[in-house]
Amino acid sequence: MIDWHYPRPELARAHLAQLFDQGLSRLAFFGRRRIGKTEYLKRDLIPAAAEKGVVNTFYCSLWENKDRPHLALIRALQDALTEHKSKMKAKAGLNLGVLDFSAEVERADRPRPALPNELTIATISFQQWVKHLNGNPGLIVLDEIQHLATSSAFATFAASLRTMLDMAPANIAVIFTGSSLADLQRLFNEQRAPFFNFATVVDFPLLDRPFVGHLAGIHQQITGLQIEADQLWELFNRSGRNAQVITGLVSQMVLRKSDDIKGVWEDIELELTGEGGWCERAWADLLISDQAVYLLLLEGQDLFSESSLALYERLGFSRGSAQQAIKRLINRSLITRNGHGRYERIVPILDEWVKLTGKSSLMLEQPLTTSPTAPSPSIQS
Repeated sequence: MIDWHYPRPELARAHLAQLFDQGLSRLAFFGRRRIGKTEYLKRDLIPAAAEKGVVNTFYCSLWENKDRPHLALIRALQDALTEHKSKMKAKAGLNLGVLDFSAEVERADRPRPALPNELTIATISFQQWVKHLNGNPGLIVLDEIQHLATSSAFATFAASLRTMLDMAPANIAVIFTGSSLADLQRLFNEQRAPFFNFATVVDFPLLDRPFVGHLAGIHQQITGLQIEADQLWELFNRSGRNAQVITGLVSQMVLRKSDDIKGVWEDIELELTGEGGWCERAWADLLISDQAVYLLLLEGQDLFSESSLALYERLGFSRGSAQQAIKRLINRSLITRNGHGRYERIVPILDEWVKLTGKSSLMLEQPLTTSPTAPSPSIQS
């Protein structure tokens, strides 16, 4: 069976060296969606940790149960302790299976705070996991940790989780990941936040040229045909380094037994830039302030020059609103930071669509009046 996974062993070894050899012990990664964070964690980092001698790695995605993230943690802890549960229950007299998870998931329709007994179960489960390590190295991976900053209902659980991690011994390292920069900053940078100064948020590295070569190699292995890696790399960049889009392109070429990159891409591009496509939906989902900031970046303008501030005022919002717009655009994976106070666009195909449809001229000539708020979009093939 062909494995489409692109391994990054050197990156995994570097991260593990930082955690276990260089004394950092905690890392927090910001990475926009569709760039392979979770696959890297599960397929590269965790296996590499086992090879390094890390006795046990505990992985939990807090998006597994978005309305009850504390239940996601308990579920993951209990799964990690399954083979030891009988011994633990006999020794501690504790029933770790008292929650009906299926019923909780079915009833979940809004964020709900963790109940006292649930926090107790989470804490005891975590302590048992730590005890099982018996002083050997352990790794905790908490995926989509920024979710805890999205509702006040999660505040008690977030504080409890911080306490658990604070009490963890020095043999345990922690990795956090998040796909929302603004929420991560609220969680780790604000003084009143439970995880203030607990970890420094750094950017997760994007997939690079070797990833494209990996896909081209898979295509050749299956079809016997050779495709132009330079052309594939160009399209990967146009999509904003979206791993899902470019993998979908190569998958279609494999299914068609084709080496015609341009022909297959035309079908995908139509879904992105055609009427009702991703570009149109993504633009319509932006607030007026988001659109204005994006257009100014597209034109190479200083976001806080006199002329830019005058544009904001004419469109009915403030400098502060523009600063929030920057964060939303980063969260939507449309721009990225490029040093202090500098930002760049990262989805060239959206730039092309904006220019083609004349959105820039429309905003400069007349202020927009309405624009809906919607969840962050992600390019999908």
